Amino acid sequence: MIRRIFTAALLFIAVSLSAHAVVRYGYAPEEMADINKIYQGQGGNGYLGGMICLDPAIDPVMVRLEGHQIKGVRCFLSHDYMQARQKRSMIMHASSLEAEPTTKVCDFVAGWNEIYFDEPITIGADPVYLGLQVYESGSASHPLVSYGSASVSGSCFINLNKQGWEKYENRGTLLIQAILDDEAASIIDNMVYAQVATSPQAVAPAAPFESEIFFNNYTDKAINSVELLMLGQGDDTPRVIDVVFDTPLAPREGRNLPMDVYTGSEVGVSQWIKLDVSKIDGKATQEARSGITYHYVTNEAFNRMSVVEEFTSQSCVNCPFMIYYLDKAMHEYDKEVVYITHHVGFVPDLFTKPSETDLLYLFGEEATFNPAVMYDRRIMPGKITPINGASVAETTPYTQALNMVTAILAMAEVNIELAHDQEAGKIGCTVSGRVNSEMVAAGVDAYITVCLVEDNIPVSDKYFQKGLEEEEGAPEDLIESFRHNGVKRHVYTAQTGDLITFDGSNEFSIDYEAIEIDPEWNLDNCRVAAFVHKVDKADMTQNEVLNASQKWVTALGAIDDVESEKESVHFYVNDDRTISVLGDIVSYQVYNIHGQYIPSGSALLQGVYVVNYKTISGERGTTKLLVR
Repeated sequence: MIRRIFTAALLFIAVSLSAHAVVRYGYAPEEMADINKIYQGQGGNGYLGGMICLDPAIDPVMVRLEGHQIKGVRCFLSHDYMQARQKRSMIMHASSLEAEPTTKVCDFVAGWNEIYFDEPITIGADPVYLGLQVYESGSASHPLVSYGSASVSGSCFINLNKQGWEKYENRGTLLIQAILDDEAASIIDNMVYAQVATSPQAVAPAAPFESEIFFNNYTDKAINSVELLMLGQGDDTPRVIDVVFDTPLAPREGRNLPMDVYTGSEVGVSQWIKLDVSKIDGKATQEARSGITYHYVTNEAFNRMSVVEEFTSQSCVNCPFMIYYLDKAMHEYDKEVVYITHHVGFVPDLFTKPSETDLLYLFGEEATFNPAVMYDRRIMPGKITPINGASVAETTPYTQALNMVTAILAMAEVNIELAHDQEAGKIGCTVSGRVNSEMVAAGVDAYITVCLVEDNIPVSDKYFQKGLEEEEGAPEDLIESFRHNGVKRHVYTAQTGDLITFDGSNEFSIDYEAIEIDPEWNLDNCRVAAFVHKVDKADMTQNEVLNASQKWVTALGAIDDVESEKESVHFYVNDDRTISVLGDIVSYQVYNIHGQYIPSGSALLQGVYVVNYKTISGERGTTKLLVR
């Protein structure tokens, strides 16, 4: 959820919708799934205003509406705001963000409101800023609502505590519309708006990428199909794509549809892709505003290693349950990922590092909570921060997120060289690489985070973990399988990363001073992880990981002294790369050469594994297993 504020004055005319059809126009749909709604506000006491801009300079619909009238505001509120007596709630309009708005004091009810100005506005050549203001309170917070899965330019202006209007391009499209005169109905009765709703951080030129397209049905009829025109920057003619909806697009409905989107031939940081709907159910449409989005199109990209970061605590009773499925998803995934935990956001513990609270800005305005997880610090569809709640007792949501982020082209190359002095008991490193030249030329700052991480730390009196026995419905092997993984033993950089200085070739190389190795650390389970990323505490979309790498301190040392398998117990690998066992076994656990636990039933990748087991008689044993 989001939080913000607004000012306006008007009288509440109609709480419920009128008996006759109200002619209205705006950029947000009226029908949508609840998951696509974002509630915006500051979460406490203060004024909050929201407006949209209807501009004839960019919107052909407003050109056709010249001479018609805007009679009032149609808007959606999260709660009742009966503040007319105090003159705190109102509708408003203005010709610019700097101009003093014309207001009308009113009351609002939760849901859709239709409120009329004392004097209508005649539409001309100038833009019309249209919206409302309320006074937000802690008991009725987050008043403004937006369609969160698509941000139409000019559809979200926020004024917090009367400090001035700010334009937002990443908070969705506010549910605010203009109420028009009845004669305007025929001008807007045959249109569908389309826009790219989601995009990877970078895409290749003249090629498709997986995306979602937002369709907004302006008509009062259901639509089965549309003809979509897609034009990328550098192309002369648009692609013509026939889109058939699985279920009809309902009147006034907004919907995101997964589709491939094609880039143009030009490269650069801000290359546009323009979408137009030319036909509805085979018939020509009225001209609507083009859906234009900007994309980073580049030939210079690298193979990605993704970073999965988890916020956890030894005192978090829900964390082991979530970690079990997240861990299983990462091991089932066919690509290597960098897994790091941050022991902050709930109760500090023995693993909490100094200044780790600096990372809590990634929660945005949300309250901190554990367990939570980030994937390359990217914002998932329908979210407003990189933080995702993680409490689902299945692997699918985590696997889907991994598939999404690892498919994105990386914008940096990261290499790690270890400086491990066993005799001196110290370990340092050199991290080098380069960042996409177009990104550097555009002035985008890049930061680097480097840390020494340990996995496979068993639960003990010192390294306890709450929630292993109390969690209802937890997997049977949760207690046996749980380990503290991704624990940061040392951070060579600031928690939020250090700004990278580049040479003339956009390359970097940084030596990190060797640190003393704590005798408690098991170096066989330690790795140095490094990732290059953005940092922007004001804009959650600008924190993505550009790329990452990791290097294990030792490779095969963890299995050098593995015992031989007992004669009565035999493990073997099935055709589907799962493990089967012959013998009277009570339980067993599988670990890869890095000491990471592999959930039972997982298909194993090629490599060497260690199996710990317990027989029915109570004997314990360990064996190596080679998967070819």
